[in-house]
Amino acid sequence: MPVLSLTTATSTASVAVTEDTLVLAELSFSGVRSHAARLLPAVDYVLRQAGVERETLSTIVIGNGPGSFTGLRIGLSFAKGLAESLGLPLVLVPTLHGLAAQCELYAGHIVPLLDARRDEYYAAVFKSDSRCLTRVTEDLAVKKSELGEWLLSLGVEECLVTGDAALGVSCGVPCLVAPPGVRTSRAGTLALLARHFPTTNPQEARPNYIRSSSARPKQGGI
Repeated sequence: MPVLSLTTATSTASVAVTEDTLVLAELSFSGVRSHAARLLPAVDYVLRQAGVERETLSTIVIGNGPGSFTGLRIGLSFAKGLAESLGLPLVLVPTLHGLAAQCELYAGHIVPLLDARRDEYYAAVFKSDSRCLTRVTEDLAVKKSELGEWLLSLGVEECLVTGDAALGVSCGVPCLVAPPGVRTSRAGTLALLARHFPTTNPQEARPNYIRSSSARPKQGGI
């Protein structure tokens, strides 16, 4: 049955409809400030393109971070509301895992990097043999000045970097930069990864902020 997936964790949002391993329709658009206004029209568009009615969806998949606090709140609020209204399960897929999966044909260490501000990256390390992707670390915030030391401590002597902060990385460890087409999070990829993650009650779903945000609700909410 068809699946609707979305990610709004970065400046480029993505929405897709998939069925089994086939991406039926996918749309990306840029600008965190426009995510809230453009998300519903984007969902309606991909459903029309795929020839799928909302009532036939089986699951909602959402990239739950890390990433932009504002983007995460927008996306998860939308996904939770839609899942609850349709009585569907929600699957949370880590944003960095999705970015790494888009590069899994690379044999070696893959390091997705997102700009966390405050001179930090959101980062994780994965390893691929070009067929199977294995997570090496959890998602965390790493000081930009400490990235190389952190990678070396994990035995990473060279790697492929991806994500919106991949360009211009200089850390003392030889880094290849992933091609532009795989450096942005794609909703279709998250949908294909969803089978590896449990379903979540929409009311219990929370984004992975990694660190607290001054704008984050102090009680209740997302």
